[in-house]
Amino acid sequence: TFARCLSGDWKMCRMPERVGGSELPAVVTVDLRDRKSRSKGAISPRLAAGIQWALNSGGQVMLLLNRRGFATHLQCKSCGHAMHCPQCDLGLTLHQPGSRGICHGCGLVTGVPESCPSCGVRDIVHRGTGTQRLEDQVRSQFRGIRVARMDTDTMRTRGSHEKTLTAFRKHEIDLLVGTQMIAKGLDFPNVMLVGVINADAALHLADFRASERTCQLVTQVAGRSGRGPRGGRVVVQTSTPEHPAIRAAAAHDYEAFVRSELPIRKALLYPPFGSVIRIVVRSAVDEAAANWAKHLVERLSKSSQGDESIRILGPAPAPISRIRDRYRWHLQIHGPSSELLRNLVGQSMAGLKTPQEVVWVVDVDPVEML
Repeated sequence: TFARCLSGDWKMCRMPERVGGSELPAVVTVDLRDRKSRSKGAISPRLAAGIQWALNSGGQVMLLLNRRGFATHLQCKSCGHAMHCPQCDLGLTLHQPGSRGICHGCGLVTGVPESCPSCGVRDIVHRGTGTQRLEDQVRSQFRGIRVARMDTDTMRTRGSHEKTLTAFRKHEIDLLVGTQMIAKGLDFPNVMLVGVINADAALHLADFRASERTCQLVTQVAGRSGRGPRGGRVVVQTSTPEHPAIRAAAAHDYEAFVRSELPIRKALLYPPFGSVIRIVVRSAVDEAAANWAKHLVERLSKSSQGDESIRILGPAPAPISRIRDRYRWHLQIHGPSSELLRNLVGQSMAGLKTPQEVVWVVDVDPVEML
């Protein structure tokens, strides 16, 4: 959409100021690579000072962390073995109460062993921070304040989402911890500080939209601060403050990000300069999935011979290479239009008989690439 506006195909309607006329909040980035910015928990000294300032001023605080659970992975400190889901290529996330290891891919729930299943030593540590651990830290560090958490674990019952937001609007809650569900479309004039705990959480995923989504998310949550007459501040914690997505969000300048991102998209024929079809092959047997993906690439390559506008990437194991005991291989087809790519796939796969042990899915203009 933005690219069409920049090219003149569409007209851009801008909002030069906020509804109500309040100024955009000042944004401070905290470089987590700097030792002075580190702390034992997830809250840097700069963010802690900002939280205290907002609370002392009678304001409210929102903290964004787009990772639910208590600890993001479990690892043996002795041998380094990490606890993984037995059905997926994903680490287990520790959830409290009950010390449950949960796979966020397939939903498997298992107990956390006291001893390492690899070396037998009782030295398993809980690394990384999820929203549960962040909530615990906030309650410990800022005693006496009223804290609530919004994520899919706490918002399961009907009406819980609206109930929490209503309580926050009435200032029955001082500090709200949450995942991306707290980032969009909320108007709370008393919010004086927004903190982004880890702006890099999704920045380096194997998805060409990762930077775009990060910039949008940080921009959106930053916009929750300073909507009242007293103004507000935003503190963004990151290990890559120089990244164009982080810089643009901190400057409230989404257009700057778009201008830096478009040349990369153009060079790789990613939208908006081309279309993508992704094919994912799944099988209980890794070799079967790999062989069928290779076979599909061979057919596609044969059908597209001589057409230099088409690129075929892969096959390769998918970024998440196994889910629910099914191995996953994928390939990508890039070209100038989705119609051209759909015709290519239809022509290449005509009369194709799929082996019983294999399932494959064609995703035109995929929303995600994992």
